[in-house]
Amino acid sequence: MSKTVDCPYCGYENDVYEYLSDARDNKFDCECESCEKDFEVEVEYEPSFSSCEIVYEDCQSCGKETREPYKKGRIFPYPSHIDHDMICQACWHSAYLEELEMKAND
Repeated sequence: MSKTVDCPYCGYENDVYEYLSDARDNKFDCECESCEKDFEVEVEYEPSFSSCEIVYEDCQSCGKETREPYKKGRIFPYPSHIDHDMICQACWHSAYLEELEMKAND
């Protein structure tokens, strides 16, 4: 895969693919392979769309339906005193706060 851009000084076609990972705010500096002058490259990305089903799961603690469950083994830290494997964000916040309070009282 080759991405090229013309040097604004000499018109040489430079391959900038290797510099793409250095892009900050979709811009990066590049040195012309021909005239060796530095120039700025601005990267424009075309939007790409995809779709998927929304999957709702029930919180094992409060029963509330959530589309972004907090699952044991995937969320760190997961409150150790919770017996459930999947809880909603609100239950995780409450349980984590309880755990912090228990540790502070020890």
